[in-house]
Amino acid sequence: MSGDLNVSEQAVLDDFPGLRSGADPNPPIHQYGRIRIAVVPEGGGPLRNGLAPDAPPEDLTETERLGLDALRLRDSQVFRTAKENRPRQGEPWDMTGCTGVAAVGEADAGADSLAFAAAPTSSYLEGTVAVGIVIVQGPTAALRFSDAEVLKVVAEVQNGLGYFATTNPIAGISFAYDIQNVTLATPADPANADLEGLWRNPAMGAIGYSADWSGVTAYVEDLRTRFGTRWTYCGFFTKYPLGHFAYASIGGPRIVMDYNNDGWGPDNIDRVFAHETGHIFGCPDEYAVSGCNCGGSWGRYGTTNGNCENCAAGGGVACLMKGNTFTLCGYTPAHLGWSPQLLVRNYGASAGGWQVGRHPLVLADTTADGRADIVGFGDAGVYLSRAQADGRFEVPHLAVNNFGYVAGGWRVEKHPRFLADTTGDGRADIVGFGEAGVYVSRAQADGTFDALRLVVDNFGYVAGGWRVENHPRFLADTTGDGRADIVGFGNAGVYVSRAQADGSYDALRLVVDNFGYVAGGWRVEKHPRFVVDLTGDGRADILGFGEAGAYVSLAQPDGSYGPVTLAVANFGYVAGGWRVERHPRLLADTTGDGLPDIVGFGEAGAYVSRNLGGGAFEAPGLVDTHFGYANTAGGWRIERHPRFVADVTGGGKADIVGFGEAGVYVARA
Repeated sequence: MSGDLNVSEQAVLDDFPGLRSGADPNPPIHQYGRIRIAVVPEGGGPLRNGLAPDAPPEDLTETERLGLDALRLRDSQVFRTAKENRPRQGEPWDMTGCTGVAAVGEADAGADSLAFAAAPTSSYLEGTVAVGIVIVQGPTAALRFSDAEVLKVVAEVQNGLGYFATTNPIAGISFAYDIQNVTLATPADPANADLEGLWRNPAMGAIGYSADWSGVTAYVEDLRTRFGTRWTYCGFFTKYPLGHFAYASIGGPRIVMDYNNDGWGPDNIDRVFAHETGHIFGCPDEYAVSGCNCGGSWGRYGTTNGNCENCAAGGGVACLMKGNTFTLCGYTPAHLGWSPQLLVRNYGASAGGWQVGRHPLVLADTTADGRADIVGFGDAGVYLSRAQADGRFEVPHLAVNNFGYVAGGWRVEKHPRFLADTTGDGRADIVGFGEAGVYVSRAQADGTFDALRLVVDNFGYVAGGWRVENHPRFLADTTGDGRADIVGFGNAGVYVSRAQADGSYDALRLVVDNFGYVAGGWRVEKHPRFVVDLTGDGRADILGFGEAGAYVSLAQPDGSYGPVTLAVANFGYVAGGWRVERHPRLLADTTGDGLPDIVGFGEAGAYVSRNLGGGAFEAPGLVDTHFGYANTAGGWRIERHPRFVADVTGGGKADIVGFGEAGVYVARA
């Protein structure tokens, strides 16, 4: 593994003049001249033209050598041990005002800066990015960098920016580097009114640019032109006195860092630099002493700062913009501008002719690899596209010639179909509620499915008189044994038939006299209901979206259910004005804490109400301005565009997956 990013990386020597990220099967995430560093595919062998770590070419430039040596350092046990023992791991940042430090002369540069910056330098973090690393040394021992410290800077930046590139591989993020190592004769002056300009201006002059703020803009624009990248910025590292040990300009073009990194130490340069890079691409601070609030309009999509420690429920969740962690909250991807990506040109209304009224689409892990696969019930049967380690999906193939509109005569208006693990082996099986009851086709270890079999002669259109328009049915583990039970919302309330160790199911029993068509007056056309573990105890609880909001009944150890309580006064028919025919609502873990959050696709996009534990939820916040009903949010329609929230990368946090006109779009958590 390279550093602490949980991926393996390898360097390749490539004489191609420019970035290959659009066509290379293993696109680089870092480029230093001819040295390209790419992620080694999971389960794959060494990359073609890969360099042996102990035999570097002899004709490398200084930048190429530093980039290669930085990877070797990150691959070392010394580096990994340092990361395992980071100072102040998980603590909130304490960098007061790290986005409020304006450079002297920045405002006055005005027209000169605009002349150099013909386009924004860093609007959102997708595609190729030029990065200038400028190490500024002084005339005394206290202001100088050793060779080991110079290499440390390059390795830490490589590790920090690699986090972004590997967290969202489908964004095609690739960093191209220029490294400047400047030694000045300028003495330190802690009383100088312009602590940054004291050393920055002569440093810019030393590398051939105007010795003022305009020189910074000219430098980063020159990098963008030279490397042919979409975006550009630079980072200054120095030991000269600074007013703040790390700071950045929102939207670019520069970061400034003290090598010693205040009380965080050089072993945290990677995370501090990544945090400041978040500012470069539009992210706000989320830690308390920054003075943040939960409002504002941040980043590419103008998203609020809903994870601000000062106002988010429980102080918010772990996030790189809030503290010393390689984790992103639900708001930061939108601030970074990570947009949905088209990954499969099929399963769409236009791409493949899939129709909501005929062809259910679901996401489920059919192979037990931790990644959700795409499963579609088409005319000829069940089609499957397995999720790949790089975030993409394989081409659809027919997995079962049943459960389809033609193959088996299954109908959306009569026969619900699901994917759920009914045996406890970690693989999702196909479950269909047919005429005569419940049928199952179990996933096999080799990726196939066995023949369908009738497991319960109830919950069916004929067997029991269950109707799609009156009686929702689900598969969920209500006992914590790892096997999905059958749960049906009937006239009198909630019925359960528990999965047995031998693959059979016991007789159905009434467990809650509410949430039913008669018991409580719940209606399919107004009140979505779900069965999911809300508390982390392994037992699936009941959550229903009623008139006044979301109601919860928690599963008890003895198999019964607790009282029905109002968990959040929103997402309801009256409370919030949510409509089944316009606004899908789902439950999925968007934070990686093991508890499912409420995700609603409203008019303006995707809203999340974070699970606080014990059946409680925080107020909802807008996290993505896509996938919504309004035309400004994509114009997504229930009758054409199914949407889901599932972890398709194995990263532990649920991503948004939408089946649009052109195919399948994914927005990473």
